[in-house]
Amino acid sequence: MHKNPVIVSCCRTAIGRSHPQRGYYRNVRGDELSHAVIAAVVTKSGIDPAHIEDVVLGTTQQQGELGGNVARVSALCAGLPLSVAGTTVNRLCGSSLQALSQACHSIAAGAEDVQIVAGVEHMHHLPMEKDIDLHPRLFERTSRAAISMGMTAEYLAASLGISREEQESYAFQSHHKACQAVDSGAFEDEIIPHRAHDEGGMPILVVRDQSVRADASLLAMSQLDPAFLPRLGTVTAATSAPLSDGAAAMMVMSTETAEKYSLQPLVRVLATAVVGVPPALMGTGPVAAVQKLLFRAGVSLDRIDLIEINEAFAAQSIACIRQLQVDPSRVNVHGGSLAIGHPLGASGARICTTLVHAMHARKAKLGVATMCIGLGQGIAVLLERIEL
Repeated sequence: MHKNPVIVSCCRTAIGRSHPQRGYYRNVRGDELSHAVIAAVVTKSGIDPAHIEDVVLGTTQQQGELGGNVARVSALCAGLPLSVAGTTVNRLCGSSLQALSQACHSIAAGAEDVQIVAGVEHMHHLPMEKDIDLHPRLFERTSRAAISMGMTAEYLAASLGISREEQESYAFQSHHKACQAVDSGAFEDEIIPHRAHDEGGMPILVVRDQSVRADASLLAMSQLDPAFLPRLGTVTAATSAPLSDGAAAMMVMSTETAEKYSLQPLVRVLATAVVGVPPALMGTGPVAAVQKLLFRAGVSLDRIDLIEINEAFAAQSIACIRQLQVDPSRVNVHGGSLAIGHPLGASGARICTTLVHAMHARKAKLGVATMCIGLGQGIAVLLERIEL
């Protein structure tokens, strides 16, 4: 019997900068962030931990403090019963959105039901390039330049006529919307406090994303050098998502199980989709993924009230908005990863958590979370709000 998966609770840490002297979490292990959100999402859900069957956690750097099956490590450190299993998945930037999809597929198939979906990345302690050794035969299928996501952003900007000024205006708006969300308290229900150190080294409980800038300035952005293509490029640090540390988690189960335990779901997960695209067109993965998702669900784009497109780069986000022909006012209404940060494996769970809260705040019926993925992939998930 097909079962409908629902998200009962979701939360995240504030996102910190990956900076050795000023990053919030420079003295905090990545697996501490993940077990903190796992413990918090259990408390928020109200479920008896004895009913939890599995933890599915996404991260890209599965080594060091995030190695050794960090999902199982985090479950144990969070104090979950020894009966709770754990698996760590990797679809690069889409890892924790893949974790959500994988958990939902299990529920729909009548297998493991009550699951925690999570994502974590600590890009300061474990940089994106650490110990990566790509097979030389990969470059029979794609160019070395296409492996650089910054260069794929430059390619999209050049091929689609996306100017530097347009990218900077987009990034400025991302910071502006995120600042509005902070000031209005829109993130208060989704961010759990976590111990950290401020930029001066003092211990704090952090509840605000570190990279969101109230002082974002188009003039300051215009004075930055290109980040990936010296002198000729249009992509800068301001129009690229900052390297980030953070974690997010969701409690997922079937509708029937939520009813059995008298839990109130927030959203239904209606459909999921993944696609591959040419690596040189990495940033366009959300276009094909959303089109496949909506076709699979039998839903037209004009019925989607809110869309979270992970902002790896301004050029990539603009390209997706253009090609999907979606109303920009429905996209990333609380700002995106250009402002909030992009802790790779955690970002899928982060944007989904933000989307769920935005859907309830705005009474949106349908929402989509989607991401581009390195080496040329896309992933998307369709959510339906449940009346509380």
